[in-house]
Parts: sequence; C-alpha cells; structure tokens
Amino acid sequence: MASVQNVWGIEIGQTALKALRCKLDGDEVTATAFDFIEYPKILSQPEAVAEELVADALQQFLEHNESALSEKVCISVPGQSGLAKFFKPPPVEVKKIADIVRYEARQQIPFDLADVVWDYQMMPGSMVEQGYAMESEVGLFAMKREQAFRQLAPFDEADIEVDVVQLAPLSLYNMVAFDRLQDRIDSEVFDPDSPPPSSVVLSIGTDSSDLIVTNGFRIWQRSMPIGGNHFTRQLTKDLKLTFAKAEHLKRNAREAPDPKLIFQTMRPVFNDLVTEVQRSIGFFRSIDKNAEISELLLTGNTVKMPGLAAYLGKNLGFEVQVLDRFNRLSGDDVMSIPSFRDNAPTFSVCYGLCLQGLGLSQIHASLVPREILTQRLVRAKKPWTLAGLAALLMGM
Repeated sequence: MASVQNVWGIEIGQTALKALRCKLDGDEVTATAFDFIEYPKILSQPEAVAEELVADALQQFLEHNESALSEKVCISVPGQSGLAKFFKPPPVEVKKIADIVRYEARQQIPFDLADVVWDYQMMPGSMVEQGYAMESEVGLFAMKREQAFRQLAPFDEADIEVDVVQLAPLSLYNMVAFDRLQDRIDSEVFDPDSPPPSSVVLSIGTDSSDLIVTNGFRIWQRSMPIGGNHFTRQLTKDLKLTFAKAEHLKRNAREAPDPKLIFQTMRPVFNDLVTEVQRSIGFFRSIDKNAEISELLLTGNTVKMPGLAAYLGKNLGFEVQVLDRFNRLSGDDVMSIPSFRDNAPTFSVCYGLCLQGLGLSQIHASLVPREILTQRLVRAKKPWTLAGLAALLMGM
C-alpha cells in the first residue's frame, strides 16, 4: 500500500506537468517537494503527439522523484471531462440519502450508469438532526468510464498507482475552502437564507478556464471555452507571427518595442473573457438571489500576463487577488525556490489534491474506477491469504 506520510498532487496541464508533494506536520500542511515540467509543444497544437509528450514528462518526473512510486498520488482531470451536480434532497433519514442519490444520478447523468464512474457526498453545512438530513445539499460527481481509464493510462504506463482522481474545479474548491475559508466552515452555522459572502475563483488555463463561486459551504462551477492560447492566437492572426514568437511576446509584453500595440491587439480577447465571466456570474446570481460576491481570486499561469488582473478588476468591479501564495501552506525549502515562486499560481489544483490525499478536504469523493480499487484490494489481501493457507497446511 502507498505511504500516507507524503502525498503527491499531480496535474497534467496543456503546457506542463505540475506536481506538489505535501505532508502533515501536526496540524500544519508542509510542502516537501515540487516539479514543473514544460512540454516542448502545447498538447493541443496540431503537430503535437500528446501521449508521447505526457509520457516523456512523467518519465522526467520519476527521474526527479522516484519516491512517487511508493507514495500516495492524487491526480486531477479537466472540469469539462466530467460532471458535477449539486441538489437539495427532501428531509429524509441519512441512511436513505444513497437511494435518493442513485435516483438523481439516473436523472442527471446522460449515460447508462454502467458506463460511468460516479460518486457523491453531502456538502459542508448540511443540517443533520437525530439521523435526519433536514437542510442539506448533496454533490454528485461523474465521468465516463472510458474517459477515466484514458486519464489513468499514462500513469499506468509509468507504473504510478493513482489513489484519487478529482475534477480540477473541485480541487480548486478544496484549496480555497482550506486555505482561506476554513475558519468560517468550522465556526459558522450555514444559513441558506443569509449566506456568507462568496468568492469567485477564476482559473485561466491554456484552452479553457474554470470559474467557481463558493462561500465555503456551497459551490457552483462552470467551464468556459477561453484561455491563454486565445491571446496568443490573436497575436499570430493580427501581427502575422509564428505561434512561438506570439507566445513569447504575450509573456513579455511590457518589454516589447511597442507594448501599446500588443495590448491593443489582445483587447478583443480581454473583452471576451470579461463577457464570459460576467455572463457566468449573472447566471449564478439568477439562481441564488441571496448570494453576495466579495472578491475575485485568480489562478493559473496566464494570470502572470501583464495587465490582466488589473483589467479584470476594473471591468468586473471586484477586488482582485492573484493566488500566488498560500496562507496555510508551509515549507520554505520548497516555496523559497525561484521556479516555484514564479509558477505559484499554477499549483493551486495540486495543493487541493494534496489536501484531499491528506484527508483535509471538504470534497473527498473520488472517480477512480471501482474495478481498479477491487483489484488492489485483492492484491493487498493475497499475501495474507497465502500465509493463512500455508499455516493451515502446516497445521494439518
């Protein structure tokens, strides 16, 4: 069995493999190692062979971190790869929640349940009295079975045993809930008629972005079809540049000969991103009339793009914070390393995965296929079974 002293959180991104290892020192979560391996090409580029690039990155990761073969490993999958639904069951005995969830799964999941890996759990703040769930919310999480095995395939080929599979937006929620909202969750009684202020978390990826609205007790999430590559493509189109030159120019816009031209060229994408965020927040407010939004938290390496955070804050009207440091994560041996500091906004998902592996997350459901868990259970019990048979034979 994998050791639980250290937990790896690994995210296979479109531009890089990101990994963080954490352990629990008393009540303190400590980062003990990390890795950031950029691919030679972005996985979504037409000429890129994604399977080979990911396999090479995992091989490099193991060369740097051989201990991952014997430690607990949690991985994320993109939000659009799966489904996360939240619903309020009627007041019912807690032991009957499973039956209600199974019925709800048949209604919400647009596939035969035999073709799906799914899990569920009650959300924090659910009111349970004398064995009855009076005011509760249940999260239902699912992914097609073939998609789950596809996500696990590169790890299987690298002989890395994966213990937890989680949707990236839910890992972001776990990170925010622990790192910024834990005191509220521990000390407050959730009142759906007067909920605490919500935070909007915007994780800007390469080809898409995840938006999460949470007050710690409840979560709403949506994936948006816009990311950092859209800025790069706008530069290639309008300035007639190669993709590589446009990417370099995007990352170093302030050092360009004409920075104003660069920002003017990218302005349509800035506007599209603001429009998508406004549309998402508007829809959220339409289904939760009592919600009050207090801040916008940005994560993902695209947020390092000059002017992006300021532009979003100005046009959305929220206080904006970039998640480039973590309030409750210690480990100066890792966090003082320049390459970690430079890429800190992209480790939020990895941090959330580590929290789940350490048993400190609010969402603990996992999408590892059940047949894999059964195989591991049988394999773990086999030595004891053989030892028992040997003892029986000796006794006879």
